[in-house]
Amino acid sequence: MLEKIELGATMFENSSCVRDVLIVDDEEKLGRFISIVLKQIGYAPLACQTVSEARKHIDSQPWNLIITDIVMPHESGFDLMRWVNRHYPTLPVIAMTAHSSEAIENQLPKLGFAAILYKPFTVDILRQTVMRAVPLNPLAELAH
Repeated sequence: MLEKIELGATMFENSSCVRDVLIVDDEEKLGRFISIVLKQIGYAPLACQTVSEARKHIDSQPWNLIITDIVMPHESGFDLMRWVNRHYPTLPVIAMTAHSSEAIENQLPKLGFAAILYKPFTVDILRQTVMRAVPLNPLAELAH
């Protein structure tokens, strides 16, 4: 179940350390929800609904992280991950899925996803997963 969160100023608003995150999910409401949560904690999110649209965004500017749904019409998150691996091999990608099948479970680690979010997930799980994949504070990366 998605949690209701309050919109408002964050302590990171004036931070010079912005992390750009692309969210790819055919469910527009979920993409907006994830964007709101990430913006609140200091990330600069952009949501899109197709793999094709995601490729255009990825080619148009540098990104720090991609969060993609796995099961989508036309092209899947697996298709996007294969493309990212070929063109941007150091770009971390987090998979989201509501489906748990042996085929999906076997593919996820093989393709090199940074993490997996199982739907439905909580705001805290989303925050923790994203912050582990791409910390807001570059000094935090040196400490670990």
